[in-house]
Amino acid sequence: MNDTDLLQHIVTALAFRFKKAIATSGEDFGMFKAGKQTRSPCEIINHMTDLANKASLKITPGHFNSPPPEIQDFLSESTRFLEALQRLSETIQATTIDKEIAMRLLQGPLLDIATHIGQIALLNGLNGNPVPKENYFSADLDRQ
Repeated sequence: MNDTDLLQHIVTALAFRFKKAIATSGEDFGMFKAGKQTRSPCEIINHMTDLANKASLKITPGHFNSPPPEIQDFLSESTRFLEALQRLSETIQATTIDKEIAMRLLQGPLLDIATHIGQIALLNGLNGNPVPKENYFSADLDRQ
């Protein structure tokens, strides 16, 4: 497996885990806050979209200091994030990525997105909709 294949697999796994984390969400979940100083799921997903977009820009020429997208409703944010992951996946497949850039993508935006997916799952549980157990080692990522 080369760096491109590994990055592609990571992006696919992120999409799979995100879909699992939100599968039990209610309509009101997007604005749920665990406390006064916490971000809502919509705010977190908006940030994840920004990370995925900027990861694509680190691979291809582009202006990295672009403003984050405006926050939308939960369904729109979720859809936009999955679309951003799909674009990132396509960019990874279409580009020869330097090993150093691949490592930085992993240590930066990709692991940051993974952390935020965990936060979404936790918030969903706190909102009364726990995420069902999954054996991610054996998961069929193609069944998304």
